[in-house]
Amino acid sequence: MAKTDFKSVTDYIASKPRDAQAALKLVRSAIRKALPEAEEAIAYQIAVYKLNGVQVLFFAGWKEHYSLYPASDALVAAFKDELAGLKISKGTIRFSLSEPVPVKLIERIAKFRVEQIAKRDKGKGSKKTGRDAQLERVRRICGTMPSVAEKPSHGAPTFFVKKDKGVFTMFVDNHHEDGHLAVWLPVPAGMQSALIDDAPATYFKPPYVGVNGWVGIELNQISDETLEIHVREAWELAARQKKKTR
Repeated sequence: MAKTDFKSVTDYIASKPRDAQAALKLVRSAIRKALPEAEEAIAYQIAVYKLNGVQVLFFAGWKEHYSLYPASDALVAAFKDELAGLKISKGTIRFSLSEPVPVKLIERIAKFRVEQIAKRDKGKGSKKTGRDAQLERVRRICGTMPSVAEKPSHGAPTFFVKKDKGVFTMFVDNHHEDGHLAVWLPVPAGMQSALIDDAPATYFKPPYVGVNGWVGIELNQISDETLEIHVREAWELAARQKKKTR
């Protein structure tokens, strides 16, 4: 069975065939050179590089290729000549393992991603609505719950009823370039569609957990009072579920 509990990027690369390892080491070196201040980690069981908690670039190795993502339309347009002939789909750039690793191109892509994120954050408006301010806002509200523990999960600040048990809120910043600065949290049965239909600018169906009745909430579109109501309700749902699984 393939290993799926990598603790480090070194661990991840070592799990791949020898030929793929050589290419992935060059990819890793290029990203580290371009982003010397970035935090290297594992998220979704592949390699990720983060700056100030924001996911900048992922890479993954496969049987015949390796991938970089996210690759937005703007990024693809900026490097259209260099990327010509490569397979690009769903925000992912595929590089063949049979070709030399384009180290300089990968360095430039990594730096471009940092510039993209800086421009995006600048465009979010005042300090009161930026990522850091919104994260502190979510932490403050979650901190008023009867019990709470925070821990990164899949690269996102995540809040639990107890340590590692009972997730009730996830803070998500531009997940896979979706443009949302939001929280994901569970809501009572039947409320997901009602909220989204009533206020589509505020609520949306998030990936992965949306099928379980969770909603995404745009943080710039909701008041502290309403957000606290949702967070408290989510905490209660998670706490009840935690008791059921004992």
